[in-house]
Amino acid sequence: MSKTAWIVLALVLLALGVGSFFLEGISYVTQETVVDAGPLEVTAEQEERVGFPVWVSFALSAAGVLALAVGLTRSGPE
Repeated sequence: MSKTAWIVLALVLLALGVGSFFLEGISYVTQETVVDAGPLEVTAEQEERVGFPVWVSFALSAAGVLALAVGLTRSGPE
């Protein structure tokens, strides 16, 4: 990979790592059928949340720093 590609990869990883520190997680809504009696159907919406573990944020940030170090120390054409 070229020097520029390493630096771009590093910036993307750092942005994901730092961003995941501030995100609480991803939420989504599921619909569940509560009552299904002939023509009568009652549904309920339930919000689910998937959180990011802190170690994922640290790992992404560390990988970004490592990629940045490789990109900055790499010699040759860009």
